[in-house]
Amino acid sequence: MSLTLRLKQKALELGFDLAGVAPAGVWQDLEFARKWVEQGRGGEMHYLENPKRRDPRLVLPSAQSVLCVALIYNAPFPYSTEASAASSPVEMKPLSGSSGDAPGTRAWISRYAWGRDYHETMRAKLEKLRKVIENLEPGVETRVYVDTGPIVERAFARYSGIGWTGKNTCLINPAKGSWFFLGVVLTSLAIEPDLPAPDRCGSCTRCLDACPTGALTDPYVMDASRCIAYLNIELKGSIPEMYREQIGSNIFGCDICQDVCPWNSRQPSATSSQSSAVSSPSSQKGFGRTGAATTTLAEFQPMVITLSAPSDAGDGESSGKADLPPGLRFSLFNPPLDGLAQVSEEDFRLAFAHSPIKRPKYRGWLRNLCVVMGNSGDRRFIPKLKELSLHEDPVVREHAAWALAQLAGTHMEEQHA
Repeated sequence: MSLTLRLKQKALELGFDLAGVAPAGVWQDLEFARKWVEQGRGGEMHYLENPKRRDPRLVLPSAQSVLCVALIYNAPFPYSTEASAASSPVEMKPLSGSSGDAPGTRAWISRYAWGRDYHETMRAKLEKLRKVIENLEPGVETRVYVDTGPIVERAFARYSGIGWTGKNTCLINPAKGSWFFLGVVLTSLAIEPDLPAPDRCGSCTRCLDACPTGALTDPYVMDASRCIAYLNIELKGSIPEMYREQIGSNIFGCDICQDVCPWNSRQPSATSSQSSAVSSPSSQKGFGRTGAATTTLAEFQPMVITLSAPSDAGDGESSGKADLPPGLRFSLFNPPLDGLAQVSEEDFRLAFAHSPIKRPKYRGWLRNLCVVMGNSGDRRFIPKLKELSLHEDPVVREHAAWALAQLAGTHMEEQHA
């Protein structure tokens, strides 16, 4: 058995869903990434300007090969484009005076963030894979990365045969779709590389057509500064007003360009992949009604949040916390906006300590909450927004004022209808 195949099979044994080997010199893709950053498409993500991203040998001078792996995170629940009528698997009581779960009062959290922080899960598996490589021969050098260092993982993954770069810029595997995390092991070993996966997007433009903010400016080109996931996660300051309505109910991240992708909705077969990358048998076919491969890993299933009792529960009129019982519980799948509005700073810190949701910090969470409440058309959130309009952070105050104006405008439109 070749070394390439041995390492890929070991990766699958460790729990990864896909594995492939790329050469260290994927210069075409790395040059594209460099020009993309220089054109300002990365917004305020200045870490993308790190010159080490242009050549993996600037990270590991002895690097000759890159072992790439992928881990499916797609939990078997409806997509954001299907979830308007879906209910959360763990329900909560509505706010006082509500007649029930009114339209527009659910929010969306990107499915990659429903469970445990993928960095932790991926890193633990990659460290085991690193040990396998280092035990092959004395003196082997390795570096492990999961979206946290100066490595363009997607470029190496494409050359490894794991998938092709889709028009939405996500990596797509014909047998599994695109719902997977990427990790890499740089190594000084000279391992025979796999072949890049062929592009199978064809003439389809569903992702470009569906993007609410027009972030996919051309096929295979994203302007991250217009992407909803950038706006509500990476951007630290004020969200440009021109994009706030388009954010809709997305309080953290956005899944739309993947939701509409045919490779995530068709029913692939175990023989549909001609890629030289190895994949695990368990996810060679789709599950549920979406058809894309799903995972049973507990780490990536929707977390259930339990809120602490409001300190001012008796002052529901002014706080927007009326009749909310202690120990309120709800799932992060298509969560009720009523519940998200009650997440205190302590709740946020405790609930998301091991979650990607902690990245924008609590002030970013409140900013996003204001936008989604403003887009909801639900005037029950006016007390909460008035409270946030007095917040110590100026960005939160500004977005609360904007949301109040949105709800006032919605009310005026209803009166004149």
